[in-house]
Formats: sequence, structure tokens, C-alpha cells
Amino acid sequence: MIEILLLQLVWSIVSYFVSVRTAMRMQIVISSLNLLIGLSLIYRLIELLKYSNGYKAIYELSGFLFLDALNAVIFIVILILALLSSIYSIGYMSKEINAGLPEKKVNEFYFWMNLFIFAMFIVALSNNFGILWIAIEGTTLATAFLISFYRNKEAVEAGWKYIILCSIGISFALFGIIVIYFASFHLLGEGIQALQISNIFDVADKFDKRLLTIAFIFIVVGFGTKVGFAPLHFWLPDAHSQAPTPISALMSGVLLNCAFYAILRVDSFMNKASIGYLSSNFLLFFGLFTVFVAMMFIIRQVDYKRLLAYSSMEHMGIIAIAFGINTKLSIFAGILHTLSHAFIKGSIFYSVGSILVNYHTKEIFNIKGLFGKMPITASILLLSVLAITGMPPFSLFITEFLITLEAIRNNFIWQAVLLLSLLVAIFGGFIYHFSQMLMGEDESNHKKEENLYLIIPSIIGLLIAVIFTFYIPKSLNILIKNINFIIGVKA
Repeated sequence: MIEILLLQLVWSIVSYFVSVRTAMRMQIVISSLNLLIGLSLIYRLIELLKYSNGYKAIYELSGFLFLDALNAVIFIVILILALLSSIYSIGYMSKEINAGLPEKKVNEFYFWMNLFIFAMFIVALSNNFGILWIAIEGTTLATAFLISFYRNKEAVEAGWKYIILCSIGISFALFGIIVIYFASFHLLGEGIQALQISNIFDVADKFDKRLLTIAFIFIVVGFGTKVGFAPLHFWLPDAHSQAPTPISALMSGVLLNCAFYAILRVDSFMNKASIGYLSSNFLLFFGLFTVFVAMMFIIRQVDYKRLLAYSSMEHMGIIAIAFGINTKLSIFAGILHTLSHAFIKGSIFYSVGSILVNYHTKEIFNIKGLFGKMPITASILLLSVLAITGMPPFSLFITEFLITLEAIRNNFIWQAVLLLSLLVAIFGGFIYHFSQMLMGEDESNHKKEENLYLIIPSIIGLLIAVIFTFYIPKSLNILIKNINFIIGVKA
């Protein structure tokens, strides 16, 4: 674990000083090395889980870093999407340079992008709530510079809105962590041990239930701001719209999940303390309300990057509902939905990014006839849109079906009916908006250029999600089985 962190941190600094050509090539090399090291760590964890029952984790750096089943899922998403975004960035930034972007700005892009990835690694691997909080704040600072990367009025405004709203939210989360420390040092003693996630998990059943409930409320509101839960979401559409496309893909596919992961850690304490019904109610409420708000904006959207931002809100809401129901089947669906959404959303962002660098507009109604001008990109985009809206046979159809089924089985009848109604409306909105872009005739005579660096990551992201439709790896089943133990499912 420490190898990945050191490698990523050193490369973050070096990438600012090397030539752009070297930065682009080495970005893929470093991301590939990170993926290989990360996969070896996850393999070690799976071998450990395969032959043991109960909670198991790999520890490093005197227990400050750890890898268990829950953060392994987030870790693998970071590793894969970081590599795909690195590949994509070569084509994307090359187009930007040709359009007049100074090369030093490209070095600046890679510097902040790599610090962003480094901070997300810390979020996923930290075994300490204090360090986790600092790392999430670190993602805020790094992405703020990336959101305002183009330095125009809209980008700077989006960056400031992001910093202000997320910092306010994270301050609530900090208070929640302080309450957790206050409750745990009576059991674990003063000092750093009282903030260790694995230590708190071991004694969570002995916590003062009132203090733990207060902590959860502040943490779900605080980190929920970063997740994009409504009504705390106002930063999200502007940030996704203004950030360079490789960053939009990382924010939507990874950053939101990192924040939700922090909430799940405290949710697991609530379940172990036998007050999980309270956290379930919060997750169900925020989940449904977020899907509802996302639907309201999706059906009347005119900017395709903002449309995808609201789609990310929708899917984080669905994931929250899955964990709020809190059964074995809903947790399975929630994990599969997390993985599928991350890779499909990455694919769809990469596709619209290719459109953006060719058409230089985010307005839906200014783009027509993509099948005629960019047939490969249009085909990937169509499949990605069908996948992200939960059309069969894609994996998101399966997960949404299972979540709805579990809601009905556990007497959340009206919640299930409302969720289905919202999903139908969102499907209609997506099909309407993207059909405007894909169909019709482009009046310009210029055939738009398609770049392999922009196409390959889109295809890979979509293929990974398609694999989950037909095949669930045995290793993933092992992780999910242990996640059930960590979360503390009802049945």
C-alpha cells in the first residue's frame, strides 16, 4: 500500500516539471504500475478471506493503512478509472494543445490530477478517521483547481462554489468524527487508537447509542454534501460541467463513491450497535429525495455534461437506497451498482468529451447527426446511454430490479413505487435528450475527427460493465460476502 502512495505522490510532483510528451507517456506507465500493485494487494486480501470467517484485513504502516473487503471495492474503481482517464487525457489534452492551450497548463493539469488520485488513495486505504477526513478535504482542494482549470468566468465560479459548499459540508463531518472520538476514547483510550476505523468497529456494539446517532447524522450530512445528496448537491452540476472531461469521469465514478464509503463506515457501526434502523431511514430518505431532485433537472436539461452530473446524483441515490434496505441481496445489488455505474459513467463521460473537443459546445440542441459525423463515438454513446438508464440486459437493470424487489419484500412498498416512477421518467429524459444529438443531420460539411486515445477508454469502461451483466467473478462474491459482515445486514 505504501508503495502506491509514494509512487503516486512523487509522480504528482515530477509531472509538473517534465515535458508534456513525457508527462503523457509516464502517466499511463504510473497508472498501470499502480493497477498491478493494487491488484496484487486485493489478491492477497481475497486469499485471506477465502479461508477464514469474520472480519479480516491487511494492515501496513503500524495499522495506519488497511485493506478490507469494503474499501477494496472503492480501491479497484480508483485504480481502473485512473488508468482509463490517464489514457483518455492524452487524446483530450492533445486536442486542447492544438486549440491553443499552453503546454505549461497541461503540466498543471497532470499535477492536480495526480494529487487528486493520491488523495483518493488515502481516503480508500486510511485506517484513521482523522486522516480520512483530511484526505477528503484534500480531494476538494485538488479538484477545485481542476474545476476552474480553464479560468473563464463559469469555471472560476464553479470552483469557488465547490470549495465553499463542500468545505461547509465537510466541517459537519469533522464534528461527527469528533463525536465518534469522544464516544470511543472511553473504550479505546486517548490518542490515535480511538480514531482507528478497525478498532472502533471492534467495540462499536459498546458505544453510547445517542452519541453514535449524533455522529452519524453529522457525517451523513457532511460527507453527503460530497456525495451529492439533495438538497446538498448544488456544487455538483457546475463542477462536472466545467471540469476537463477526464476529471469529470473521475469525480462522478470515484470521488462520489469515496465520500459515500466514509458514510458506510459509520453505518456499519450503527448496525453493530443495534441502531441500524436509524441509519437505514436516513439513507432511504436521502436516496429517494436525491433521485427525485435529479429527475426534475434531467428532464429539462440543455447541457449534456450537467445532464450526466444529475445522472450521477440519481445513481448515488439508488446506491444509498440499496444500503438503506440493508439485506444481503440489496447489499449485493448496491455493490454491483457502484461498480457498474462507475465504469458506465466513465465511458459516457469519455464519449461526450470527444464530442466536446470536436464541436466546442455543451448545448444539446447544437449537436445533431452524430452517427453521420462520429459513428464510433455515437455507437458507444448510444450503448452507454442505454446502460446508464438501466435498460435490459445491462447490469444496472439487474441491480435496479433487485433493489426494487428487496424494497417490496421488506415492506417499503411506496418507496419502491416512487423509485420505479422516477426511473421511468429519467429514462424518458435521457432518451429524448440524446436522441436529439445522435439522430438528424449535421448541416456542417466537416467530418469530425475520432481519436483512438478518446475511444479506447470508452470501450473498456463499457465492456467492464457488460461483463458484470453476464458474469460475477468469484473474487467479487468473496468480497461481497465479507462486506455483508462489515455492514451488518438484517437478513
